[in-house]
Amino acid sequence: MLLKPSLKNILKLYFSSALIYSIGILMFRYIPYYQKTLSEETQKTLLYLYLCYLVISPIYYLLFTNKYSTNKPYLFLQGIKNYLINRRIEFQEKVAILFVLVKVFFLPLMVNFFFGNYKSLIHLTDNFQWYHFALTLIFTIDTLIFAFGYTFEFKKIKNVVKSVEPTFFGWFVALICYPPFNGITGNYILWGANDYATFWNPKITFILRIILIFCLTIYLWASIALGPKASNLTNRGIVTKFPYSIVRHPAYINKNLIWWLTLLPVINWKFALGMLFWTFIYFFRALTEERHLKQDPDYLEYCKKVKWKFIPFIY
Repeated sequence: MLLKPSLKNILKLYFSSALIYSIGILMFRYIPYYQKTLSEETQKTLLYLYLCYLVISPIYYLLFTNKYSTNKPYLFLQGIKNYLINRRIEFQEKVAILFVLVKVFFLPLMVNFFFGNYKSLIHLTDNFQWYHFALTLIFTIDTLIFAFGYTFEFKKIKNVVKSVEPTFFGWFVALICYPPFNGITGNYILWGANDYATFWNPKITFILRIILIFCLTIYLWASIALGPKASNLTNRGIVTKFPYSIVRHPAYINKNLIWWLTLLPVINWKFALGMLFWTFIYFFRALTEERHLKQDPDYLEYCKKVKWKFIPFIY
């Protein structure tokens, strides 16, 4: 039996979301950091998404919600209210608060990455170089997938957030990999890897670039497998398709392999120590993700079938 939509609930969902998204838009447009780092295209896209929500969401709520329906912004506000009054918070309210924080951090970042990559891709069509074009195309598709994942959450596309990484350390090892935190870290930890590195002679450069594109293709394939579920720090349902059917962290192992390969032309002990630091960061990202996901029985079953974290038959 289908439940009829409730006008009262529709208004609660609409205005709670409008409030949270309005605060987000004001942050992105007026905080100096975002004014400096977000491109004009990113700012316009975020504003258009906000306006589309204001105009289109009432139709969605009318068609697809009932008096029991809820959403993350409403739960976010309800969680804040409950904590202030009762000094306690329900699990779903905590998930909502954490996911709103995830969205505020990663959505503008990924949209900005996408437009940066897309503009580079357009430029390369006029000045074609196969390796540069392939690299940029892969990054463009990858960031588009993640931008979509951070923007939309619907039952219809099976990407509703079930839980969010609950620990400070899990957040630390994830956020340190992205601006502005990786830039701050870079002031103290040397970084020598270069996606566009040239090696010892043209033949070796060509061979190693083929290997790099292969690794990047697996990296991209992992993002494609995630599809609408793509986002950091969240469990939106367990993905078991290739390459996740081979190892549990295909993107991390390929990303690190790429970095180590492109470090080779300039490697010294300082660069090696710097890369070891980032390798350990990604290792701990994998460990904290698994600790979080193992709260889901589906992930425990997945681990029984896919035994290897990074390298098949080794580890």
